[in-house]
Amino acid sequence: METQENSEANLPDLGSLGAHQSIILVADDEVMIRNLVTILLQARGYVVLSAADGQEGLELSRKYPGTIDLVITDAEMPRLNGMNLCAHLLEERPGIKVLVMSGADMSEIVRQNANLPFLPKPFDGEALLARVRLLLGVPVQSPKHE
Repeated sequence: METQENSEANLPDLGSLGAHQSIILVADDEVMIRNLVTILLQARGYVVLSAADGQEGLELSRKYPGTIDLVITDAEMPRLNGMNLCAHLLEERPGIKVLVMSGADMSEIVRQNANLPFLPKPFDGEALLARVRLLLGVPVQSPKHE
């Protein structure tokens, strides 16, 4: 079964994008995590490309004509894992930022790739958003409760 129609449906309308919106590719085979991350990011004004695994993420990236600022990926997925997805994207899209997340013990991989941003699962929404802001260079504003 070809998923091309579904993949193209995940591409945002370029005409509707504002000048300063960041584009984030989210790849996770766990549908609840993928949907949660997508909703959290969209609620903060990010445009999200959502993929069910690394292979779909790579295909979305190749079809998307604009800049992708950040990829957030699970480390372990079928077809193409997150580490290999990041390797492809870093080669094909120089300057893209990456954030790898996993519920598995990744201490050895993190130690070998000390400069690779990593977020352990489970995480809360604020931890995710703080990492995204840091990676994208968005200034952190002091919380104001009105």
